[in-house]
Amino acid sequence: MIARIADIIISYRAPLLTFCVVLTLYFIYTLKDLRLRANLSDFAPLNHPFMKVQQKLMDIFGGLHQVSIAVVVRQGDIFNYETLNKVVHITRQLYLLPGVNPGRIVSLSARKIKHVTAYNEGFTVQRLMREAPADPESLQALKNAIVNNPMLYGPVVAKDFTATLITADFQPEVEAQNIFQELFQIIEPLQDANTDIFIAGRPILEGWMYRYLPRMGKIFLVTIAAMVLLLAAAFRSKRGVILPVCSACMATVWGVATLILFGYSLSPTTILIPFLIAALEVCHSIQFLKRYYEEVQTSSPTTLTAAQRTLQALFVPAVISVCTDGAGFLSLYAVPIPIIKSMALAGGVGVFSILFTTIVFIPATLSLLPLPKRREVEREEAPTAVNRLLVRIATAVQRAPQRAIIVLFFLAAGCCGLLGASQLVVGDNEEGSAILAADAPYNMAERHINRLFSGASSYYVFVEGSGEEALINTDALKEMDALQRHLITSLPQAEYGISLADYIKVLNMVMFGGDVAQLKIPENSGTIAEYLFLYAISGFPGDFDPVVNQNYQYANIKIDFKDHKAETINKVIAATRDWIAREHRCENVSFRLAGGELGTLAAVNDVIHGALVESIIVVVLITFSCVLCAYRSFFAGIMLCVPLLFGVLVTFGIMGFTGITLTIETLPVAALGIGIGVDYGLYVTSRIREEYARATGAGMEQAIRQALITSGKAVFFTGSTVVIGVCAWIFSDIRLQSRLGLLLGVLIVLNILGALVLLPVLLRMSKPFFITGRLDSKKT
Repeated sequence: MIARIADIIISYRAPLLTFCVVLTLYFIYTLKDLRLRANLSDFAPLNHPFMKVQQKLMDIFGGLHQVSIAVVVRQGDIFNYETLNKVVHITRQLYLLPGVNPGRIVSLSARKIKHVTAYNEGFTVQRLMREAPADPESLQALKNAIVNNPMLYGPVVAKDFTATLITADFQPEVEAQNIFQELFQIIEPLQDANTDIFIAGRPILEGWMYRYLPRMGKIFLVTIAAMVLLLAAAFRSKRGVILPVCSACMATVWGVATLILFGYSLSPTTILIPFLIAALEVCHSIQFLKRYYEEVQTSSPTTLTAAQRTLQALFVPAVISVCTDGAGFLSLYAVPIPIIKSMALAGGVGVFSILFTTIVFIPATLSLLPLPKRREVEREEAPTAVNRLLVRIATAVQRAPQRAIIVLFFLAAGCCGLLGASQLVVGDNEEGSAILAADAPYNMAERHINRLFSGASSYYVFVEGSGEEALINTDALKEMDALQRHLITSLPQAEYGISLADYIKVLNMVMFGGDVAQLKIPENSGTIAEYLFLYAISGFPGDFDPVVNQNYQYANIKIDFKDHKAETINKVIAATRDWIAREHRCENVSFRLAGGELGTLAAVNDVIHGALVESIIVVVLITFSCVLCAYRSFFAGIMLCVPLLFGVLVTFGIMGFTGITLTIETLPVAALGIGIGVDYGLYVTSRIREEYARATGAGMEQAIRQALITSGKAVFFTGSTVVIGVCAWIFSDIRLQSRLGLLLGVLIVLNILGALVLLPVLLRMSKPFFITGRLDSKKT
């Protein structure tokens, strides 16, 4: 059957190559529709209960895509005309931006920020700062008004008066790139020798990602150059370099074009797909070319025969390898996070295109080229340092004491990996965004804002009343206030909270002449209704919109946190649930978790907990099934999966010991590492099987030795190619890419060691029937 397929491919090589060229040209044309896209909503599991609460909050209270702008003075304080005028200018420009939620703009000169005083018949409500005051008396009066307002002093103006905060929310349909560009156009002219302006928030983070993504093109070119050098070292011939590069470019174009045809754009994860496709295609091309040179040197009189025999020998491991590569990607499709799903689909479809470019393009092209000259063959087959290393490994495999040492070493490494993996933490464990590097401008800005103010990481609790005006109720507001105070006092990372209860408490305090002792919820619900009515007479429409809807049925409690570490998230979710279980008594309202940045990350961490084990199980089962089909042996599946699981265990151990947490960027490592890593074991095992069947009494030792210096050498270069391909991501400005590249590179190195050292030892010790069975049965 395999011989027949190889004969068809070689016989119809001209039309098949024409088809490859025409299809490639068509796919190149489709690249005109290629778009870059960085949307943080793709990082969240949209069907998680927390995300449904987040969507409910956005539907009722508008966009929760918050931007924080800190205006900081280097000398003196902010109470001077120049600084306050900058605040006024920024605030006015914010109101003009498309997609901004006017009711959620907070600044000293925002329309909703009021100075409230009481008189016999109600409240006097005045805008706090319409214009920047210039005279000392007005500046002092503004300062006094701020100090006496607990909703401003600390949350909006720093305690040391050196900075003030401006916040705004945008609707989710507004392009983050536009928000990013427009805000920087506003603030950059205002910075001077005494004024620094720091800006953070979800749209800004997305904007930085947009700025960094195009730089991956330069990294891709450097990666291709490194692969060319590696190919030159491996083959020392033109065809050994040009053919793999051409096939890699073809497979990459096919994969990216398929991504476009499926309606996807290049995102921080899918932009990595071209790297992997190119690296994997070069890997399989190296295996075919190495075998082709071997066939030319040994027995093939013509290039046609050499190409055909190469295809026959490598057809099964190539097909199974590509299938497991694709399975590694597609296994991630079960993870309910859009950005992981897009990576899984794009990678899976892209990798399967390798099946055509490797099995058809390489052999067909080789069959049309003239036989390589003797000197070219001898140069390619000449022993190198890699040959000498592999001969030493083969020698060690033949000796029982050294086999025992190797097994004990891998067992010890596995135990250390298990110990480290037990310390693995799910969720981010650093300040700032895990998507970008720690020293990225965005993370530096966020650290400044967290240091000066209440924090840039928001957490929302959704409050749902039983009906209209259910929240104009003393018991309901007291519970809201109690939950808010519980979270702030019990969690050191919590700095500031805001809800409808705060507004009512401040109105009550003002009504009693500013007596701080009256900063509390009135005991009579009718008093609350009266306060709201009196405020509405003088206030600005929509002043309460950020915290409660128009009919007082839905509200929210917002808490600002200094960080979004996994420990912080776990504590705030547990503290909220514990309070609700112990203290919630009011039947008019219910509290639902959780929105904001912390709610979103809590949902992500919750999904990762289950998705990791699930994705590993899926890809191992698929890999096992593919090996079972190839060798018709359960034991073969076990033998090939053991080195892969060892690599995953040690990689997770390294993560645990070094403090690298399990997040979105590290979640795909195991599935991709297993799917890609099994290739090396398949090629080595197939060659051992072939050499054992060909041997005339030489036995398993000689079969392993010959397999290592032939297929093993190819595995060394193919693995190095993939490592170069993924380690190039380390230089990306997006930490999601750099961390994934580093860990995947480590895992692939471990897979190479498993295929070249551990797997031959296990096969030598067990002498499995799927390798020895055919020849031994003939002997009997």
